[in-house]
Amino acid sequence: MGIRRKITTTVFALLLAQPVLAAPAIWKVTDEDSSIWLFGSIHLLPAGTDWRTEVLDDLLAAADKVYFETDLGPQAQAEIVALTMQRGFAMDGRLLNQRIDSKLMGKVRSAAAEFAVPVPTLLAMQPWLAASTISVSALVRAGYDPNAGVEMELAKEIDVDRQGFLETAEQQIDAIAGGTDQDQVVMLEATLRELDTIVEMIDEMKTAWLDGTPEELADLFIAEMGAYGEGFMDRLIVQRNRNWVEQIEVMLDNNESAVLVVGAGHLVGEYSVVTMLEEAGYSSERVQ
Repeated sequence: MGIRRKITTTVFALLLAQPVLAAPAIWKVTDEDSSIWLFGSIHLLPAGTDWRTEVLDDLLAAADKVYFETDLGPQAQAEIVALTMQRGFAMDGRLLNQRIDSKLMGKVRSAAAEFAVPVPTLLAMQPWLAASTISVSALVRAGYDPNAGVEMELAKEIDVDRQGFLETAEQQIDAIAGGTDQDQVVMLEATLRELDTIVEMIDEMKTAWLDGTPEELADLFIAEMGAYGEGFMDRLIVQRNRNWVEQIEVMLDNNESAVLVVGAGHLVGEYSVVTMLEEAGYSSERVQ
């Protein structure tokens, strides 16, 4: 840890003397004697998107540990698939058209036809997984690639023994699939309502992210999340952020040299990780 910490102290003292770059935002959070770094990511990107910077690459190289939201390695992916099957497909024999009204099911069928999603597959799903499947299909058709996301690229480069994770796959799926049956229906309704504009909205978020304008990104993100209901926002953002803040406080107490790579939406807005850490008495500084 000592060698990497010396690199962090000397190299980044020079880097941080420069103006903040028009690039995806990075924050430095400090206590009395240590710092951690927060980089906001996007999970799906068009292939070839240029988002890497020297500041980020140097931070990643200097860190003792690089934390992601959850493990995306081959073994973990198998667990995620299994959990998705378990939590996302109906186990009680009730099809999707028996869980939602006929009007909403008609919209599901229209979306399925537009984005080439097999209707029988959707019928076997819980509303939350049907919503996720349709929205991802729309983004993939528009050129967004899950394999080109920030985490997928970085996880291939960083040694496994330097990787850490803030939550398990089960915790992450719980954030999406939890809540009441009505919460899931609200999620599906919001997804279908926004399908005509989802690509434009994600494009705007990507532009705000690449331009390093987190305030604009916050406005777009909160507007989108608001459509999914307070329960979904609380599970997906607020509660997870609180859990991560507790872990970050331990990292700082232990003087750990760490970079955290988490979805950019977790680092903006009223309930962001950065805001929660500031409210807990830590100092923050935008460095990119």
